[in-house]
Amino acid sequence: MKYEGKNKELGLPDYIIFGIEIEANNVKTKNGLYDGESGKHIDELGWHKATGMEESLVKHGGAELVSPKLKDEEKTYENIESICNQIKKYPLKDKEAVADEKCGLHIHFDAKCLAKDPRKMEAFRQITAEAEELIYKMCNEEGNPIRKDAISKKYDGLNLVSSLWRKGMAAPTGKKVLKKIEKGTLKVSYKKFGMLRRNVVSKFKLDERRYAGINLTNVGNPDKNTVEFRMANGTLDPNIIKQNIFLYASIIKTSVEMVDFPEKYTTKLDKFYNRDVSEKEKAENFLDLIMDSEEDKKIYMDRWDSVREADIYKEADKRRIFPETFKKDEFKDLSRKVVRGRITQVYNMIKEALTNTKEKGEMSGDAR
Repeated sequence: MKYEGKNKELGLPDYIIFGIEIEANNVKTKNGLYDGESGKHIDELGWHKATGMEESLVKHGGAELVSPKLKDEEKTYENIESICNQIKKYPLKDKEAVADEKCGLHIHFDAKCLAKDPRKMEAFRQITAEAEELIYKMCNEEGNPIRKDAISKKYDGLNLVSSLWRKGMAAPTGKKVLKKIEKGTLKVSYKKFGMLRRNVVSKFKLDERRYAGINLTNVGNPDKNTVEFRMANGTLDPNIIKQNIFLYASIIKTSVEMVDFPEKYTTKLDKFYNRDVSEKEKAENFLDLIMDSEEDKKIYMDRWDSVREADIYKEADKRRIFPETFKKDEFKDLSRKVVRGRITQVYNMIKEALTNTKEKGEMSGDAR
C-alpha cells in the first residue's frame, strides 16, 4: 500500500471494500443537483441521493450523496471527483456549495475482515482507542481542526431524540474502550442484530452508539456489516477524501495482519503502546505501526502538526475527553522548569554581585 494522488490505485487488499457519504451545505437539490441531467448522472454512477426525510442537513438546504460499495480502482476515484464537482455546480442562491461546520465525511468499510475473527476486531478497537486523539488530528486537511459539533453536545433541534443523550455527531469513545479492555469486558462485535434494532432503532437512528467517531453499531447487521469512521470534517476535495480512505484502510489492514503475522508487528506494537513519550513520538509510533512509506507518514504528520495546538483540543484536554496515552504536558512542564530555573539563577547571580560590592565598599571604608 502506498498513497498515490490523482486517480491512481492505492494498492489496498481485496478485502477492503468501502463506501462514502459526502455532505455539503448551501446546495440546490430540487430542480438542481438531484434532478435533470445531474440527477441522471448521479444515478448512473450508482450513488444515492439522500432526502430530507433521511437527513436533516438536506431538509435545511444541504445535500448528501451516498456511494455504492467501492473498490480500490481508478474508476472509483474518478467517480468521487465527479460527484464533488457535480455538487459544486449547484449552489443555493448566490452562495457557494460548501462543506462547512455542519458537514461531516463518513467512510464505511466492510467489517467481514475484522468480524470473522474476534482477535482482529479486538486489535482494531485497541489501536483506534489508543490512537484516538491522533486520528482526530490526522483526519482532516492541514490547518483544519475537527469541527466542534463532532465531539461536543449540541441541542440544535434537528434531531431532538438523539440530542437528549449524544455527546457529539462523532464523539470519542477511546476512554470507555480502554477501560473495558483493562477490565476484560470489551465487546468486540455485535453478533446478534435483532429485528427491533434493525427495523426500528436503526431506522430512526435511536442508537446513541452510532454517534461515535468510529461507529460499530452495524457490525453483525446482515444488511450492512460495516465499521464507520465519522470523525472527519466534510470536504469536497477528492484528494482529502482519498487520503482519509488510505489512513483508515491502513488501520484496518494493520489490525488484520497483526493477528495473521504477529512477528512482523511485535517491536512496532511495543513502541506504539509505550505511553512514556511525547505526543509527537506517539504520533510517529502510530504511523510507523500502520504505514511503511516515509512519504505517506509525512502527509499525516503534517496534518497533525498543523492542528495539534488548536483551541478545540485544548478544551478537550481540560474536559479530559480523550484517553491519556502520551505525555500531554511534557514540554510545557519542561519550559516552566527552564524559566523558573533561569530566573533563580539570575537572581542568585545578582544577589551574589550585590553582596560582593557591599563587602568591597565596607573594606574600602575601613582602609580609609
